[in-house]
This record gives sequence, C-alpha cells and structure tokens, in this order.
Amino acid sequence: MTQPYEPLGHLGDDIDSPMSGQPSVVFLRYCIAALVVGTIAVVLVLYLAAPHQTGRAFAPLLLLLVAAAAWYLIWRGRTRAAILVMAVGAWTAMTGTAVFTGGVQAPAVIAYPVIILMTGWLISSRAALVVTGLTVTATLCLVWAEAKGFLPTPVPSPAAIHGGEQVVVYIASGILAFFLVRVYRRRLEELHKLSRDLTLRTRDLEASREELCQAQAALKGSEGRYRTMIEWSPESILVHRQGKILYVNPAAVRMFGAADASGLLAKFTSELIHPDFLEVQTARMKSIIENVPITPMVESRFLRLDGTPIDVEVQGTSIVYDGEPAIHVCIRNITERKQMQDQVRQLAFYDTLTKLPNRRLLSDRLSQTLAVSKRTGCYGALMFLDLDKLKPLNDTHGHDVGDLLLIDVAERLRHCVRERDTVARFGGDEFVVMLAELDTDKTESGSQAAFIAEKIREILAEPYVLAGRPAGNAAASVRFHCTASIGVALFVSHESSQEEVLMQADAAMYQAKKAGGNRVHFHDSMA
Repeated sequence: MTQPYEPLGHLGDDIDSPMSGQPSVVFLRYCIAALVVGTIAVVLVLYLAAPHQTGRAFAPLLLLLVAAAAWYLIWRGRTRAAILVMAVGAWTAMTGTAVFTGGVQAPAVIAYPVIILMTGWLISSRAALVVTGLTVTATLCLVWAEAKGFLPTPVPSPAAIHGGEQVVVYIASGILAFFLVRVYRRRLEELHKLSRDLTLRTRDLEASREELCQAQAALKGSEGRYRTMIEWSPESILVHRQGKILYVNPAAVRMFGAADASGLLAKFTSELIHPDFLEVQTARMKSIIENVPITPMVESRFLRLDGTPIDVEVQGTSIVYDGEPAIHVCIRNITERKQMQDQVRQLAFYDTLTKLPNRRLLSDRLSQTLAVSKRTGCYGALMFLDLDKLKPLNDTHGHDVGDLLLIDVAERLRHCVRERDTVARFGGDEFVVMLAELDTDKTESGSQAAFIAEKIREILAEPYVLAGRPAGNAAASVRFHCTASIGVALFVSHESSQEEVLMQADAAMYQAKKAGGNRVHFHDSMA
C-alpha cells in the first residue's frame, strides 16, 4: 500500500511549490542576503579608497535599512510587503544616490539591471517592465538635468571606487543568477515529483475502484446478516435521510419511549433533539453528508417522545440506504452515568447541608478571581462570617434545628450578593462571601465591600423562625435571634496570595468577635 500524500499547498517555505503561484521566499532571502553582503563590501571599498568622502556611505547604509525592513517583514510572515520594500526601496535608493553622486555617471546606476531582474522574478514580468520603464525615464531625466546644470557638482570618484562597486555588483549578480537557477531547478523537480505522485494516485484509484466493486458484491450477500445484527444490537440505531427517519431498531424504540417502530418512522430528527443541541447536531449532519471530518462520538441531549430529556453519546456515519445517501446514527443513553457524575461533583464541591460551595470550590473560584484581578486591576473582597449564637441553639433544641438555621443563613446570604460573587460554607457555623471585580480604586472598592457587609450583618440579625419539635410537639416552631461577626479583607492579585487573603479575613473576623460580635471589621491593610 502506498503512503499517504501531502496535500498540495502544504509545502514549507524553504521549498516553494510550483503549483502555489506564490513568490519565491527562498529567492527573496537570497536577494536580501546579497544586498546586505554587497552594501557591506561597498562600504569597505569606500573606506579604503576614499576615507575622506564619508557622504558616499549614505546610499549603502540606506540599502542596509531596506534589507533589514524586508527581513523583519518576512519574519512577521508578510512576504508580499517584504518584496515591495525590496523592489521599491532598492530602486529609490539607487535613483536618489545617482542624483547626488554624478547622475548617469554615478557608480550606483550599474545596479539597475540587478533590481529589474529581482523585481521580475519576485513579482511578475509586468512588474519588471514597469521598473524598466521607470529606470529609462529616470536615466533620461538625469541626462536632461545634468545638461541643464540642475544636478549638484559630483564629487570626483577614484577609479578604485568605480571598479570596486562594479566588482561587487558583478559578484552579487552572479550569486543571484546561481541561486535563481537553483530555485528554478528545484521547482522543476517538484513538478516531476507531482507528476509521479499523480500517476501513483491514478493507479491507486483504479485499484480502489476494483476493490469497491468486489465489496459491493459481497455486501449484497451479507445485507441480511447486517440487518439481523442491527436488530439485536443493544445500542439504539436509526437511519435518516435529510432528517427524516427511515429506520429504527428495537433498542431505539425503547430509548425514545415509542410504542413501536411506527411511532418514530417518518418523524424528523429535529423532533428528537433537545433545542440547546439542535444547531450543533444539524451542523454535524451537514458535515457527514459533505464528507467533512468530525469527532466520531460526541455527547448531546435528546428528547423522548413524552418530552423527557436524555443525555446521550451519538455517532453518525454516511451510508447508502435503499440506493440513496443517508446517515446511520448510533446512540447510547448515558443519562444515569451523567447523573452519577453530577452527584459525585456535588459531593466533591458542594456542602451537603446548605448546597453552597465548599472549601475546595471556594479555593478554585478565589484562584480564578485573583487571575481576573491580575488582568483587570480590579480589587476583590473576602468576608469571613461566624455566627455568634449557634451553640446555645444546638444545646437547647438539638442539631436538627441548628441545621435549619444554617440553611436559612445560606439562603439569606445568596440574596445579598451578585451573580458573579461566591457564597461558601467554610465549615461548622463559618461562611465565606467573596466579592469579585469591585473597582480599580482601593478606596471605592472598600466602600462597596463595606456596604455589602453591613447589608449582610443586618439581614442575618433579623429573627429566624425555625420549624422544630421542642417537647415533642411536631407543630411547634422556634423563634431565634442570631447575629454574625464579619471580617473583611480587600485583595488584588499582585499584592496578596490566596492563603494571605483567607488569613487576613479570618483575623479580621476574630477582631469583630472580640469586640462583642454583630459587627463588621476590616483587616488593617485597609488603613
């Protein structure tokens, strides 16, 4: 069996695809390298031949800047922009240099052919013609300007400068020609390779066609066995075409709560998919029909005929059913498994009595809030609450009544905060309230936290009416008055860790309790 082929258009930058129609990145890099080496060589020639004429170094330095800009654009993936910078920048630098260093007699003009060659290969033949026209126009303008005396008097150039710059240009031209031929040959090799690959693919297609014919012949003999296997399968299976159900096995009939197969046949799959998942499942069906790769098995939610939602794992594949394209769907009911997962998560992250987040979930949300604070610069606040009189209630009326008080406290706390805030039971009669994203100003954040903390203190101090059974009277209730000591710590990500925030709020709570309870105390960091 032949190895899979790499799709066209996925070839690397170092080997330009002859089928891509993209400019040669390899040749562009060679041009930049030649420009850098050539300008450095020119600078050395100027330094050795005419060290007193420092002004002549302006043009080479300008070309170095052009090369640096083009290289940066390639590094950023902007190849087209790099090519324009090279072509326009090099031509402009040469023309400007000619204006100030001798017109058509300037040494720099001998580089024009190299620029025309570079532009033609990197952009197009039309671009080469445009640059040629501009060069001819510029040359005529230089001749006219020199004749009219408009150009500055050229500085005498030693023969060594003329010769040195010519040698540099000749060497750069030779190097570029060498690499141009090399890249061209590499492209020809790619074309030959593609030709060989196409030949191999054609052979594979012919072999696959023969195998398909054999498989279709075998399928006709095994279709009865396949249908029997589907009928006895414990997995729910249905076949639909454009959403209209054509076949269901007995397992699917049971799962969807139908009396028999006729209760599902001729229905549309959209009637069996939960509205929250309809868009996703519709997109999957379209991808299957269009042979677009998708995740084989995904979780979703369907509806029984009586409207009861069921959690499922679903997998679809394209088949031919009764001679026409259709979709074969395998469905597995995972409702019980999902319920068990939810129960495990509830036990792991929530307090069983109050249904509030426990310490573990509080720690996770505090970490998230600190991360958000680092990004936004907003302060948060952590409140540590301790009920002042739970023990007397437990001693007098029993822990069942005390549990009712804790449940009521949790409900009151929920109504005191915003949706993005967190209320957690820390343990026993201790609760934690975390306020997220208050303000970037510490004083304003402290004012907001103080307002909410005072609101919590007042609400928790209101009387509680608890259904209890004092003296064996099942109809009686307990009226109880309970307050809370509240410690508050402001935090921002770059100032405090999670452990420090909890310790500061806890310490502030003990200060509130030490002062007599039923009060709010801020940690000293607010000062």
